[in-house]
Amino acid sequence: MRNILLGWKSCPGEFLLLWKSWPGQILLALKTWQGSLVDKLAQYNLWGPGTGLPENAVGREICTVLLEKLLRSCQRVRTVYVLMRPKDGVEPRQRLDQLFTCQVFSRLKKENSRVLTRVVPINGDISMPELGLSQSDTNMLAKQVSVVFHSAATVRFDEPLKKSVVLNMLGTRRVLELSKKMSKLAAFIHVSTAYSYCNRKEIDEIIYPENVSPQKVIDIAEWMDESMLESILPKLMDGRPTTYHYSKALAEHILATEGSGLPLAIVRPSIVTAAFKEPMPGWVDGVNGPSTFIIMTGKGLLRTMLVYKGSVVDWMPVDMVANLLLTTAWHIGTHRPDGVKVYNCTSGDLNKVTWLDIHRTATPIINRFPSLHVIRYPGGSFKSHSVHNKLAIKLFHTLPAYVVDTLTWVFGHKTEFVSLVKRMERASGFLEYFTTYEWKFKCNNLIELRDLQNSVDRKLFDFDIRQVEWIPYLESYVKGVRKFLLHEDDSTLPVARRRLMRLYYAELLAKTAVFLGIVHMLLTKTSLSQHLLWFFINLTFHIMQRMPKSWLRYLMSH
Repeated sequence: MRNILLGWKSCPGEFLLLWKSWPGQILLALKTWQGSLVDKLAQYNLWGPGTGLPENAVGREICTVLLEKLLRSCQRVRTVYVLMRPKDGVEPRQRLDQLFTCQVFSRLKKENSRVLTRVVPINGDISMPELGLSQSDTNMLAKQVSVVFHSAATVRFDEPLKKSVVLNMLGTRRVLELSKKMSKLAAFIHVSTAYSYCNRKEIDEIIYPENVSPQKVIDIAEWMDESMLESILPKLMDGRPTTYHYSKALAEHILATEGSGLPLAIVRPSIVTAAFKEPMPGWVDGVNGPSTFIIMTGKGLLRTMLVYKGSVVDWMPVDMVANLLLTTAWHIGTHRPDGVKVYNCTSGDLNKVTWLDIHRTATPIINRFPSLHVIRYPGGSFKSHSVHNKLAIKLFHTLPAYVVDTLTWVFGHKTEFVSLVKRMERASGFLEYFTTYEWKFKCNNLIELRDLQNSVDRKLFDFDIRQVEWIPYLESYVKGVRKFLLHEDDSTLPVARRRLMRLYYAELLAKTAVFLGIVHMLLTKTSLSQHLLWFFINLTFHIMQRMPKSWLRYLMSH
């Protein structure tokens, strides 16, 4: 077997990658455990459409790191075919070149930039029947490919069920149908989510039964309109918070029922976060829940959040997820276990960190590495009660946003803080489900796979979450968000820190002045204090009179 194929549907489009390795004998890998995973993977053909992530780009992160890792660590790879669709007048070749400008490939370019010339784009579309491939490309892939990595999905939490069905379920079925044509298929690795069965408190490495079959859900999604689907959605999802988690669970069922006899494995990552080591510590490309928390806290906008502080934060660095995917492909290809092998790629049961730990350490770290564009000195706290949190949102999020936007509107400037706060509250609302619940993930298969690695593979393809120290990792994560998402170089830190201190003293002075003013007006009855009190009351009414009615309706209804 000589070819390796991998792919993904990314945020701007669909990617399908094929690596063509040097000739090798699979029989050697089947007979012996000696040697490195690098040599064993070079004997297989890997294929896998990945995921487009309009909301937080986690799937794109995983597949980008997976591609970089293969090109950098598996030097025997020869050719990579990439399935991409033209978009907005940009051809696949140009879009591929744009992908390689990503900082994740900087290390690869320094060490061996020539490997990038091995990547060749192919026109296609993961959302179309037969993946939008031409017959000649289909025949070529069927003859050459032997391992599939599939993570084609939308992970928008507010995605309509129809679209989730097309991308997460039908997309999986189409990839599976192509894989059945592959004469050399050695392994099919499907990227799911640890929260596909989040309606259970304890989640084992098995596929749980569903009340409604995947085909029935596909059928009703085809003929029902959105309003009808919305009315039955809670019953269908059976306690799950989003269509994403529900459709990913059904996609697992499609694999189990329609992929009988194929060498299948499912990898379920929890919340995917910044890189632990590779390609560089702290590398992050997607604005998901934890990254949003770091950005909004760092800018001083996030002052409150509903969190059960004692609950466990379950997250996995993106490079460890990629390493697990590669190791799983090798294991399935060489051992071919019976049935569908499931790996819970989680940290909570192996290396616990709680929201209380995050609360104690995150803000001090964020303040040590501040953004250049801090709006307010970072502060606030987690709340354990919903009513307390809602009140804090009104006082520390909504009210300040309307005050600032009103003042900017009065002075003729563009208003933006209210819309920004609304987006932040929406993102916090999605994250709230994961900050107020706790799950117990069993990961015996994950541990067993780690024990099967030899010493070379453990270093090169490391996914042992037990070695991660969370406080240094969180510091690396914060620095990575600053560098890779906010695009702020370390050389700007002195300026950012001086600005942060000015905001600190300004806020301290403002709070002191307000406190002393209130105390003075309450304790004295001079005409000046009374005039000041009436001035602020009149100013408030004046602002409310000039405030757009839509703002007032929002305040009253929320």
